[in-house]
Amino acid sequence: MNMPSKTFCVLPWMHVATNAAGTLRVCCNSTPGKNGLEHPEGGKYKLHKHDLREAWNSKTMTTIRQQFLDNERPEMCERCFREEDVGVKSARQSWNEGWYDSTVDYTDITPPTKAQYIDLRLGNLCNLKCRMCNPYASNQWVDEWNKIEDPLPEEELERLNSDTMSWPNKRMVWENFMNVADTIEEVYLTGGEPTLALAQFRLFDFLIERGLNENITLKYNTNLTNVPQRMIDYWDKFKRVKLNASIDAYGALNRYIRYPTNWKLVERNLAKFIEMEKTSGVRVQIHSTIQIYNMLHLDKWFDWIQKFDKFVYLNILNHPEYLNVRVLPTELKQLATERLEKYNIEKLDSTIDYMWAEDWHDRWPDLIKYTKTLDSSRKENILDVVPEFEKWIPSA
Repeated sequence: MNMPSKTFCVLPWMHVATNAAGTLRVCCNSTPGKNGLEHPEGGKYKLHKHDLREAWNSKTMTTIRQQFLDNERPEMCERCFREEDVGVKSARQSWNEGWYDSTVDYTDITPPTKAQYIDLRLGNLCNLKCRMCNPYASNQWVDEWNKIEDPLPEEELERLNSDTMSWPNKRMVWENFMNVADTIEEVYLTGGEPTLALAQFRLFDFLIERGLNENITLKYNTNLTNVPQRMIDYWDKFKRVKLNASIDAYGALNRYIRYPTNWKLVERNLAKFIEMEKTSGVRVQIHSTIQIYNMLHLDKWFDWIQKFDKFVYLNILNHPEYLNVRVLPTELKQLATERLEKYNIEKLDSTIDYMWAEDWHDRWPDLIKYTKTLDSSRKENILDVVPEFEKWIPSA
């Protein structure tokens, strides 16, 4: 592919993304706090309050398009470039491979609105409170958050409760969908836990009523703990369904990370979806968030996952930084490397290189504080699932 520049990313020309509160942002991989689309009157553009066509060519979007054309690295895109610098295939590179179109004039920084791919976070309703998550992506975190981080204002905590995260029901959301419906090719549903979001059914009906469903792919990022039959009944009406199954470890460690996952339920639902591949358009991938809690036990997870013969996608956790694998002590980095050297998993070698590229062990005290506080709140102990930490957390 003959890209316009070495740093080019196709996303700003074909992609719409929200966070769980409906705020429009450049993409889900861009740096939180820096990636919202700035409104000229202050604040950020929101899918439920503003015209998407106006946001599409906002100053934020035209600026980042020009930066990509000028071979610059936008500040909010540091995650992708940080991974690429140590040989990890980034989301930017994957997007370019899948969506670059040589017939498109990418020199136009104010193109017509074209929402080929829509990344929808339909609120923060969830049934888990994963250790790397926060109340903005899971309402289960709301009560526990103030024990961990700087307390959020009471009004903010109230807003984050799922009952008030009702933006997908606002009229403007559906007016915006009306204006871009003919350009949609794929809808990515995540959350929160998207299988819990009732707004998905309104979206499905909206697309079906307009005869667009058969040309649209649905993609879910799911924790595999909820499989409503109503959702499955809709799937055959669409071109295909991609399921990204979020599993970070085997057994008890997965429950510790994705608290309070029922491991047997995850196994059962994964097997169910893989069986559906034989008779439907459902396709399953396994996605793992690589972080400090699971890096030493990926070998056990790889051994388990091999029986399913599925593609495994490794996603390096960047925030919060004290959960990043670069925080591991050198001795534990070496142990992880030795345990993983026999596996032939895509991105695994580059993930190990990423881990070794920088020493972030100065964040270790933050990890200890965070882990102990959560363990106390949840009546758990990190040493029960990662005993290798004992030397560094002696009184966990």
